[in-house]
Order: sequence, then C-alpha cells, then structure tokens
Amino acid sequence: MTRRSIKLIIFGLCTGALLGTFVGNSIAFLLPDGSAVKQFFLISYDFTFGSMNSEYLIDLGVIVIDFGFILKFNVCSIIGFGIAYYLLKYFR
Repeated sequence: MTRRSIKLIIFGLCTGALLGTFVGNSIAFLLPDGSAVKQFFLISYDFTFGSMNSEYLIDLGVIVIDFGFILKFNVCSIIGFGIAYYLLKYFR
C-alpha cells in the first residue's frame, strides 16, 4: 500500500473545503431571501486564532499589521471535506 504525502492530503482537504464553500454560496445565491434553506447554507462557524482585536496590532502609521487567522466552516464546506476524504482514501 502506498503512502500519500502530507502535502497532498492537506491540499486535497483544503480544496474540498473551498469547493464546498463555493457550492454552498452558489446555492444560497439562487435561493430566495429569508428562506430557511438559504439560512442553512449560509450559517458559518468561525474559529479565530491569534488577533482580531487591537492588542496584537502593529500600527506603523501607513501600514497596520494584524497577526490573526480565521477559519470559517459552513455545512457545504464540511460536506466538501467528506468528499475530499473519500476521494483521497479510496482512489489511490
């Protein structure tokens, strides 16, 4: 059995999440405003790492540097993770 490189696994999972998010936003764009299905596709869960407030800002006058990282997952991005995992596991 061949082993996959960690770069390929991370790339595949990130690609699956990005494609899932794109599909979810596209479906939500087509649905009418205020529908429950649209809200279901647009609900996102945010995980924040680092700074999103003014404690860790470096303000140089012209440039403001903020050290932070936000992950936003919605339903379709998690489905994209699942599809990417399936493709990585079963198609070698």
